[in-house]
Amino acid sequence: MSTLMAGSREEALAVFRRHWTNLSGPNAAESLWRKLTPEEKRTLGGSLATALTQHGRLTSIWMHLHPHVCEPRAVVELAVTLFSYPTDEADWLLREMGELPIDEEAAKAEAIARGDLVLIRSTRTVFWEGADLEVDWGNGHVLWEFLLLACEHTQRGEDINRLSIGDHAGDRVVAQRIYRLRQVPGLPQTLTDQFDPVGLGTQRFTYPASRIHIFDD
Repeated sequence: MSTLMAGSREEALAVFRRHWTNLSGPNAAESLWRKLTPEEKRTLGGSLATALTQHGRLTSIWMHLHPHVCEPRAVVELAVTLFSYPTDEADWLLREMGELPIDEEAAKAEAIARGDLVLIRSTRTVFWEGADLEVDWGNGHVLWEFLLLACEHTQRGEDINRLSIGDHAGDRVVAQRIYRLRQVPGLPQTLTDQFDPVGLGTQRFTYPASRIHIFDD
């Protein structure tokens, strides 16, 4: 185990600042661009110059590609991706910042143990307050996908309106789906009451973004 694993908060801050400085150089930007997929490059405007003009710095580029990631976590993930920063030390640094570890299974277990809201796409499973809610979604996917959409919007700092559902959705579609979501067996009212109207046909899922975690499996 690295000696950094037993380090103090002050040591973590010094390591974090070193990574932040390293990410500011042009070599880091070029290195990241080489590692991106063609689709990611298209998402960023097709060139490194365009990406930097639009987003300003590497952490913002990373956060655009990974909307659930906050800037401190982006620094650590980029250090792993670009500088071969060891994952055990990265996990130590993330934990010092109150973030989940990099390994997905470890992150999932820790998020559940914390009592955060955890959604697993492949099984349509919802964990909250440390327990599997064992939600009965029935035969349809609409309400599961609506909850997933609400969580994704919150992670991006966005509200939900009919355009979030689709171009042809009705003006009351969001309110209607929230009403139906509240009827789903297994979903507690304290969770579904996290929706607040913020405008005509617009709602906000107010559960803290930092406590929402979505995993593919």
